[in-house]
Amino acid sequence: MNIKQIIVYIFLPFFLSGCIATSREITDLRDDIDQLRRQMNNLQKNQADLSSKMDSLDSSMTTLNEKLEENKNRMSILSQRLDDIHSSLSQRMDILSEQLSGSSPKITPTPSEMFKLSYSDYSKGKYELAIVGFRSLIEKYPESELSAKAQYYIGDSYYNRGEFQQAIQEFDIMIKKYQYSELIPSAKYKKALSLIELKEISQAKELLKEIVLSYPKAPEAEHSKNKLEEISK
Repeated sequence: MNIKQIIVYIFLPFFLSGCIATSREITDLRDDIDQLRRQMNNLQKNQADLSSKMDSLDSSMTTLNEKLEENKNRMSILSQRLDDIHSSLSQRMDILSEQLSGSSPKITPTPSEMFKLSYSDYSKGKYELAIVGFRSLIEKYPESELSAKAQYYIGDSYYNRGEFQQAIQEFDIMIKKYQYSELIPSAKYKKALSLIELKEISQAKELLKEIVLSYPKAPEAEHSKNKLEEISK
């Protein structure tokens, strides 16, 4: 309700009743109108302040999410470096021990070196070699940050080879053993695709729906929506 409407609303009873307002009544009415005007101005100002604060909060949340993602990536890199350092120290101790005993030292590659070599085979389509390499990494360094990725690429190697049942088994290991890995949405999506290839459509749909609900911001959520539309036609 604007000021003009308020004035009409206040003065209307006087005109309808045929009464003539006194000077005092008019003054009181003007005071009431001024007070209402100030209250409305204050309300508009409060709304503007609230809107500004909401915009600032949205901006702060975006910045915070970006920083959290950046810290997550840094932690992952740091964890991989610590794995390599630990591996190098262990190798040096083994070499020193073997030198003291007079035997020939054996050099074992670090987790990063093993992963790079295996991933190179994977990217070249040498899936059998890649699977052997990734399994060796997991066996040698089960607590390494890269073990989760190695397990994922084992499943993906079987998927690319068309061995969908084996791929599902490997992805299930990945999902159960490394439940906090950033690759879990992708592992579940690839498992759903494997189920589709095996004509297990109902199971695939349930898994795709789960991905959409559990990981709404992940790229796999959008892929899952599209795949659901495709297999539902």
